[in-house]
Amino acid sequence: MSQQYKDDQRGEILAAARRCFLRDGFHRTSMQDVFTEAGKSAGAVYRYFPKKEDMIVAVAAQNLDDVTGVLRAALPRGGEHGVGEVMAELLEAVTGLHRDRELASMAVLVWSEAQRNPELAERLAAASAEMSAEVAGLVRGRQEAGAWTGAPAEALAQAILALLPGFLFNLALSGPDGVAGFPDAVRTLLSPGGFASAAENE
Repeated sequence: MSQQYKDDQRGEILAAARRCFLRDGFHRTSMQDVFTEAGKSAGAVYRYFPKKEDMIVAVAAQNLDDVTGVLRAALPRGGEHGVGEVMAELLEAVTGLHRDRELASMAVLVWSEAQRNPELAERLAAASAEMSAEVAGLVRGRQEAGAWTGAPAEALAQAILALLPGFLFNLALSGPDGVAGFPDAVRTLLSPGGFASAAENE
């Protein structure tokens, strides 16, 4: 079997597992459910995922890769537009991913599972640290320009990124229409001349 074939098979199984998890949750989904959803034999699935926990971690990793990917795509424009534009673009891209494959709903499932799965918790912590480091670079740029000087860049980046879980939770509960105003609100809060800048200068 070629590597492309193996990758395709693994991707099909993961897509089926994701559908099952979103429909029934991690713990109510059985391996048999995944076999049926994927239209594959038990042996074909076990070849790639010996146990259900392996699928959970793999699906969670896909979700994290999606979020970090859209953040990296927005970062190059941060130098011109600032932190507010980067975060707004991130929220808009996340909304698009949720429309395509219910990213926010999966994120809520993953957060809950991370409370009992150390491997998943480590992956979440690593992704959070990676994104914080990326945003901290933008924050330092603002600090060098004389803004946001009251706290370390790393702590500010963590606080800014704390907007993302809240957004994802609301997106999962209310859908895209329920959070339609969030990106522009974030632009106002975090962009130069916005609420954060005004409060800083009082």
